[in-house]
Amino acid sequence: MAQAQYAFSDGEDALAANDAAGLPLAPSSFADRAHLRGTMRDEARAAGFCLASCDGLDVLLEGEARPLGEVVVLDCPQVSGATLAALSRLDLRAAHCGAQLIVSTRLEVLDDVFACLDQSGAQILVEPSRAERVIALGRVLGQLP
Repeated sequence: MAQAQYAFSDGEDALAANDAAGLPLAPSSFADRAHLRGTMRDEARAAGFCLASCDGLDVLLEGEARPLGEVVVLDCPQVSGATLAALSRLDLRAAHCGAQLIVSTRLEVLDDVFACLDQSGAQILVEPSRAERVIALGRVLGQLP
């Protein structure tokens, strides 16, 4: 029986999350809470992603639409009319371009957030732990071709 050959690498790209063409996936991350932005950045890197952007929610609320990554990770603990409009717009954009959405929220605003995310098949996490967010990123990797 032939022995399978495996190539292992010690470099940073050893755990890279790549698309079908071998290019690194670049998620966008949005959160108003600075400590959570840092945590989300670390989690994405630990999952092998090359983070495209890590900004506050105000980036989604103001100005024109920006380019999104293949994966969008969003923390939405509070909602306002503008936030709900931005969520709905993001949901439609993600559905149209095939981006994967991961949205974390709080139980108090779950119904409002859920109502805005009906097109993209977003993963909605309620007050997630770090492990739950990493699992959600892993699920995204499992859905790639």
